[in-house]
Amino acid sequence: MTRDRESIEGYHAPIHRAVWERILRLGVPRVWATVWLVICAYTALLFGTVLGLTWVLAPLIGWVVGHGVLVLLTQSDAQWDDLALAHLTRRYRGFYDA
Repeated sequence: MTRDRESIEGYHAPIHRAVWERILRLGVPRVWATVWLVICAYTALLFGTVLGLTWVLAPLIGWVVGHGVLVLLTQSDAQWDDLALAHLTRRYRGFYDA
């Protein structure tokens, strides 16, 4: 808020960016970034204990590729996850007869 105008106490309130913008982590919605990181970290630990330490790099490379796909989805449509959930739960059709 600028100090050029005199503000009325209690009338003006700062609006935080998180009210109208999604919270992103490395360009991906925070929930999906965390879920993808946990899945890849668990897989890396599992591969490290079962298959050996040389296989630990495979899930880490998979994380980079998957995170890149999530970034591209977010750049193309910021609400892609809400749209996908609505499509799966509400069963939208691709074509409607008038």
